Amino acid sequence: WYQRRVREAVVSTQSTGLLDMGDSIPSVVRFMQDTIVAAGNSPYLMHWGLSGKLKYKVTSKLESVKDISVNTKAREQPVLLAAGTPSDINVFLDLGYLSHTVPFLV
Repeated sequence: WYQRRVREAVVSTQSTGLLDMGDSIPSVVRFMQDTIVAAGNSPYLMHWGLSGKLKYKVTSKLESVKDISVNTKAREQPVLLAAGTPSDINVFLDLGYLSHTVPFLV
């Protein structure tokens, strides 16, 4: 509840401007605690602070990222999953680097 209210207050009262993704076209954007995570038609996952400042640019093993899922209920460290092309799932146990890739058979 608290994080949601803070996020709503920040988004509604401050203009963060554009989040620069370079040549990438975003296909997914997620809020994760105090971070905005976005990805698109490139292998990169971009992490921004609520102020719009880029915190991390993490390289995945995907050609493009179609979806991101974050388990924020983990006690120690949140787990981030990224799915895209090719049909693999990238697992980020530490948000700053790729931990491993799991093939997803269609």
